[in-house]
Formats: sequence, C-alpha cells, structure tokens
Amino acid sequence: MLMIGSLNAYTKNLKMQSQWELKQRNGDYSSHKTLEDWLGGPETQEERAKGDDALRSIHQKLEAGGKLTPEERRYLQAKDPEAFAKLEAAEREQKAFEQKLRQCRTKEEAQRLRMTYLNASLATVKSVEHNSAIPQQKKLEIMMREKQRCDKLDESFRKFSHSGEYGALPTEGEAAKAHKEEAQAKEPPKPEKEQKREEPPAAREEAEKPRQADSPEQRKVKKARAKAAAAAYSGAAGCPDVSATASQVDLKA
Repeated sequence: MLMIGSLNAYTKNLKMQSQWELKQRNGDYSSHKTLEDWLGGPETQEERAKGDDALRSIHQKLEAGGKLTPEERRYLQAKDPEAFAKLEAAEREQKAFEQKLRQCRTKEEAQRLRMTYLNASLATVKSVEHNSAIPQQKKLEIMMREKQRCDKLDESFRKFSHSGEYGALPTEGEAAKAHKEEAQAKEPPKPEKEQKREEPPAAREEAEKPRQADSPEQRKVKKARAKAAAAAYSGAAGCPDVSATASQVDLKA
C-alpha cells in the first residue's frame, strides 16, 4: 500500500507541476483548466485527426482499469496497434506475476515478489520525473501507465489473498521449524546396545513410541511445496516471464 501511495503522490505532484508550468508559459494564472485541457486531452493524434469516438472510449476504458470486450480488442488492434501491443504485454506480465505467486512457498516470499514488481514501477517513475528530455505529456503518460500496472498487480495479489492460497502458506518461521522436524525424523536410530547403555528409561520409552503424525507446520510446508510444484508444472508450457513494463519498453524506444 505504501508503494501504491508513493506512486499516486508522484503522479499527483507531476500533474500539479505541469499545470503550473503551463500557466506560467501562457500567462494565464487564473485559469481553472485541468491538465488534460491544457495538453489537449488524453487523445492520441490519430483520435483527434479522425474524431474516432469509439477509439477514444476504448482508451478511456483502459485508463479506468476496465476490461475490453473481444470486439473492442479487435478494434483497438486495427486502429491503434501500438496501444494493443502494450495491452498484450501488460496482460502477459500480469499472468506471469500470478503464476509466480502460486509458486511461492512462504508468505514472506509472496510479499517480496509483490514488492519487487511494484518497486520496478516506482523506479521507472523516479527515472522520468526530473528528466528534462522527456516532454511533460509523455511523463504523465508513463506515470499513468505505471499506476495502471500497479493497480493490476495489486488486484492479482488481492485475488490471491482472498482465494485462501496466501493464508495457507507457512511463514518462514514455520517453514524453518518444519524443516528441523523433518531433519530430526530422518536421523538414524542409535544402535540397540548403545541405547540400553546410555539412554535412560524415559528416552527408551520415547524411542519405542510409534512415529507421530506431521506437525501443523510440516503439513503447511508440504502443502505449499505441492502447490508450488503444481504451479511450476502448469506454467512450464509457456507462461513467459515479462519483466520489462510497457513504459520501460517505451523509454528504450
């Protein structure tokens, strides 16, 4: 949540800074125009030239975090191939993130994975914030794209948590305890003569008891191992690990 809040704060500050710079440039200090009004709106040049209301509506839907219908996807692909390619890249990354979540074996591992992905967006935002070579409108586009990316990843993590999969994972402390118990259970028994000579009666009684059932920690760890293995197997056929975000690709270009 702190990471999302930081990204929102960066975006808000950039908007305010951009509005002030545009007011200074135009000498219109009393204007109540929004940043989108100053910049001519979030429309692409193609939209403004053709007056494509359908394409504009699709872009607005994506900006609001909505899911496109098959017809809208086909229309976007035909009219704005670049935006469609970015959409597909974002979807692949989200699927890869969800696949990795299912392969986590502890709660802490899942949290670290989430923070790694969110940190990538924050790093991108920081890298463009004070870059004078990038126009303000482009900066805003990148920041909004990173915010949408984080919202989608956070949505995936919430679903993972609410499904019960996150709650079923052991903590790292529980995993360490389970590993210790497993190691102790695998230790070879002492020779019988040595047991009679060295072990007190209470220890012999304990050794003669039938093997106890797995502890709660061991059961959680074994279940997490099985689920991680199943997720890894199901993803082996081809859930790509897309580490570069759409905006990072955009920056390189």
